[in-house]
Amino acid sequence: MTPRSNLHGRVLEYLITEVIIRTHPGVNLTVRANNAQLRDASKLTDLNSLLLNELTSAADALLQKWLNPQFQLSQQPSITIDRLPDQNKNDVTDIRLTSKAWTVNLSLKHNHTALRHQRPGTTPVHCGYAKNDPQMQQFRQQYRATTQEFMQYIGQAKLFAELPPALIEQYLYTPVCNLVSQFINSHASICATKLFQYLVGDVNYYKIIVDTHAKTLTIQQFAQIQMPTNVIATVNRQYVNLIFDNGWEISMRLHTASSQIKNSPSLKFDTKALKNPLTATIIPYA
Repeated sequence: MTPRSNLHGRVLEYLITEVIIRTHPGVNLTVRANNAQLRDASKLTDLNSLLLNELTSAADALLQKWLNPQFQLSQQPSITIDRLPDQNKNDVTDIRLTSKAWTVNLSLKHNHTALRHQRPGTTPVHCGYAKNDPQMQQFRQQYRATTQEFMQYIGQAKLFAELPPALIEQYLYTPVCNLVSQFINSHASICATKLFQYLVGDVNYYKIIVDTHAKTLTIQQFAQIQMPTNVIATVNRQYVNLIFDNGWEISMRLHTASSQIKNSPSLKFDTKALKNPLTATIIPYA
């Protein structure tokens, strides 16, 4: 996730929390939610006024057109709001609303549908292995060897922009994708469930995609999803494509996470669901 998209996400979380507080006086914040609100209030001035107005309209619409009708917030004697950090391993929740009647977990996306932005170098951990397991140790050595081999082709370049895209793809992206794919396929019986839980999440939640271009809210409930028992990974240039036997297909696009090459390339996957059996509710707003 870029710093700009991270900023937009933080502000969106702040605005949704604020509109609930403003319209429901009985709302309580957890300590970390209160700290997050205080932290993110200063970020509002970092956005241009047009985008800030669009995100504010989206937050109002989410409350009035979905949260209130769906969960009767005004009828709850008390509601607690928590804002969760991004570091939660398998819990992708950004905002958690809790009353005596229910718990509602919200995962928020602004103008994108990504599931994760994970590092390829810790693929075994995403598959359920511990950092000190032999599988992780061996993978780390192979990953280091792969990235260091790429360094032989960069000459005096300090920035990725100084290199031909074809060179980056041939000597970095595709070899790393092959390494990740080979690990997943050779450990498919374990990776299938653990990797799916890591990428999709293993806590029931609602994914809210706020599209400020189309002015729509797309809502999907990620609940009671059948876990896969097998996965097949294939590589296409800088993509690792995962086909799970529960009807899900997921694409992981490898890209640089820093413009600078440094001693070792910084890489991330942009991970999206190409196919999932979940239904979506699309709510337009003005």
